[in-house]
Amino acid sequence: MSRLWAVARHMIAEGIRTRVAVVFMVVIVAILAVLPFTVTGYGVTLKSRIQSYLSFSLASVTFLLSLLTVFLACSTLAGEIRLRQVFMIASKPIPRWQFFAGKWLGIALMNAAILTLTGALLLGGTWYLQSRPTFPDDREAVRAEVLTVRYGAKISEPDFNALVDERIRRLREENRLQDISEGGRRTIRDDIYEELRTNFRTIRPGEVKEYTFKGLLVDREAENTWLHLRFKPKSSAGIEDVMFYARWQCGDPRDVNTLTRPGESAFIVNRFHEVPVPASAVNANGELIVRIQNLTLRDTIVFEGTDTFELLYGIGTFHWNVFRALAIILCRLAFIAALGLAASTFLSFPVAAMVTFLVLMVATASGFLSEAISQSAPVGTNPDPMWIVGPVLRPIASLFVAVVPDFSKFDPAGTVVAGRVVPLIWVIQSVVKLVMIQGLILGVFGAAVFTRRELAQVTV
Repeated sequence: MSRLWAVARHMIAEGIRTRVAVVFMVVIVAILAVLPFTVTGYGVTLKSRIQSYLSFSLASVTFLLSLLTVFLACSTLAGEIRLRQVFMIASKPIPRWQFFAGKWLGIALMNAAILTLTGALLLGGTWYLQSRPTFPDDREAVRAEVLTVRYGAKISEPDFNALVDERIRRLREENRLQDISEGGRRTIRDDIYEELRTNFRTIRPGEVKEYTFKGLLVDREAENTWLHLRFKPKSSAGIEDVMFYARWQCGDPRDVNTLTRPGESAFIVNRFHEVPVPASAVNANGELIVRIQNLTLRDTIVFEGTDTFELLYGIGTFHWNVFRALAIILCRLAFIAALGLAASTFLSFPVAAMVTFLVLMVATASGFLSEAISQSAPVGTNPDPMWIVGPVLRPIASLFVAVVPDFSKFDPAGTVVAGRVVPLIWVIQSVVKLVMIQGLILGVFGAAVFTRRELAQVTV
């Protein structure tokens, strides 16, 4: 273990000696120190200023540290081999795999130190911004929607499978499935399921629908504690920028102490809206019952997808949320370091850096690339939009995207900006997948290549 620490310290000293890490650290500190005084946001509210500060800070730090990691990981081994400095290390009684692992540990510790400094500056800048003067509603929005950790509870849906089974049973009793193939029956079952699910989230003119959120970890007795209904209505006719009118009331009808005063308001379709709900509306079973009536005379309201209607409530503190987001970023940097070191064991610095940057870009845009590849496939008997190269390139691209880790699956920066909780499971999955599985595989591969590589040839 002492040999690992010795190589790690040497790696950190190398980064400082070459001024690379120092330059990146100075740039990061300058950005985080100056940005609170210059950020303007997307409007005049303090909420938008803080959100812009958090968004730009986390994005710029992630980008700069990714550049630093790629440069250090791809240059250290390749440079020492090219300049023959590795000969002195190779002649020492230290296995090459420990030398490789020590390099990775040094880069990881350097990133961890910079991210720790980043977290401190980020919290300091946020504290400064939230203390700036503003109007009361804006300050409440900052407290409840940004500087908090909110969990998004989904609507408790009925057992659609049981309802589908009942519908299928009635169709069989009516002898309407006799001449239909097994594949056709599966299609009918899927169509019935989607119809029931859509009807559950549809409110027709004058209709009243009741939705329940279960398992809420809320202190019902706490004063001045608010939950927020967040929803994005859509017109069934697909009309944009129209208003719909609704009446709502929260609380359990069986417990009058939980009932809130009915409210009426107008909402614009295809936009997110938030309605505050007192914590006292939650019943003793940890459930919030919401009744909504569509007061629009002609238009039907639809809530598509699980994220278009949810209940937000606070479950933690802001600084721990930032810590979990930085931990996910550190795991991604650890994977990039392992990839860069592995590539530099058999490639020159420019080629290793190019390969690592390519993987980094694909990992960042993995979700978009997967969707683009699927949409480029020909439909039915239509010709391939990529001509004759499509059948060849599409499987290769799909395989490459599938092998590369998907950084777009989790969005720690966007989650922090939105005041949402960065789940601990995200951190655990990042540690397990990026560090303990994929990072370890790259490390074993790189150490094996470095161990078997002939660093010098004996000449006579």
